[in-house]
Amino acid sequence: MPNPLTTCDLHVHLAGSFYAEDLLAIGAPIFREVDWAARDFLNGYNAALDTKLDPVQLFAEALENPATGFPKLKNAYVFGPEDSGDFEKFMWKYRLFSHLWGYGWEQGRETAVSMITQAVEHHKRQGLRYVEYRAGFWGEGADLRQKIQICAEALAAEGDEQFTARYIVALPREEPLATYHAVRQLLVEQPQLAPILLGIDLASREEGYPPKLYRELFQQLRQDNAAHPDQALTAVYHVGETFFDKSLESAARWCHEAALLEAKRLGHCIALGLDPEVAVSRRPQAHEKELVSERLDQIAYDLRFAAELGLFGVPVDEERLLAEQKTLLNQADDWVERPYTPQRFQQIRQRQNFVLNQLHQLGTVIECCPMSNLRIGGVPDAKHHPIHKLLASPVNLCLCTDDPGTFDITLASEIEWVVQHTTFNHDSLAKRLGNPHRFSLRSASSTKP
Repeated sequence: MPNPLTTCDLHVHLAGSFYAEDLLAIGAPIFREVDWAARDFLNGYNAALDTKLDPVQLFAEALENPATGFPKLKNAYVFGPEDSGDFEKFMWKYRLFSHLWGYGWEQGRETAVSMITQAVEHHKRQGLRYVEYRAGFWGEGADLRQKIQICAEALAAEGDEQFTARYIVALPREEPLATYHAVRQLLVEQPQLAPILLGIDLASREEGYPPKLYRELFQQLRQDNAAHPDQALTAVYHVGETFFDKSLESAARWCHEAALLEAKRLGHCIALGLDPEVAVSRRPQAHEKELVSERLDQIAYDLRFAAELGLFGVPVDEERLLAEQKTLLNQADDWVERPYTPQRFQQIRQRQNFVLNQLHQLGTVIECCPMSNLRIGGVPDAKHHPIHKLLASPVNLCLCTDDPGTFDITLASEIEWVVQHTTFNHDSLAKRLGNPHRFSLRSASSTKP
């Protein structure tokens, strides 16, 4: 019987599922036609990577002289160890393919479906049997709904007795409601898509977008699910992945707040597993400053959970916090700086334990993507990886790939990495994690009233 850990991937971005070989195959007939300067891609890529990328020359060399040209193309695309810790670099390398992806969609349905099929075929060959793909699209109105519909129908067409694909629509953090309403309208117009289109996701850059911004969205989601249980959508949420704009206390709090919004699964949560001393070592003065508004939110959170935090060894001086709160209320647009101490580091570790325990009680699942977390998180080495603390906690956990093509990995290689770098073997890891399929959104939808 197939190992469920290597056959079920619940966190996969569709546009990140293309390998360097796909980049070349898809780009070969069109690379001279693509406007590489559009959306400031070339300037952004070259600034972030400190290089002088010439995509036309890159593709031409890879096609004319694969032995030397293809490694250059792959290096320009794959987010490797040398890029570690820089989310900007990741996003620009990701966009090298998404530039082709966008051009392909502009050519029409046939090209779009062909690209989707190419990505799914990789997963079939790798032995996966159930994948929940995430993809968001640009546009508005009927155009946006059509793109989402094409994606859903293409994934549905890939299903057979050995393989099931499901679709989670990624919402833009800056304006999520418009895309959310487009999804809802599509389900009204095309109710047959409900079995394939199962959820929504808040993804990409999280810095600057605290969970409190999405209370209206989640309230609307609950109301719509109650009104249309046959078209119920489940929310997943990227959080605690990149968090240099805030203190480590606030980064852990965001994970808890996302769960309190009733997101079923949280992507990454590096902030709950990365040791605080390692976290602050990644950059000079990392996490020492945050907006006063964030500090005020943290004070309110600590006052709310004072008793529970105390049980985890985090003393909350309510009188001192109320006095600080009063002082900061007139400084909402300023920054507050709080250097770290050994005592504060230890309390942050206890806060991480508290939030992990809260997620366990809520039934929230963390989607850990080992290589993505290692590289995007800027973790110095395997022994400091967040996976160690996550595995030692009681939290529900599944292992996923995130962007397998961009990282040049597979789900099987992720499982092997965990076995190689933790105290778990294949049997004990399977026992700790259980069958990841029980956390699928299909399971969530089937249990809704």
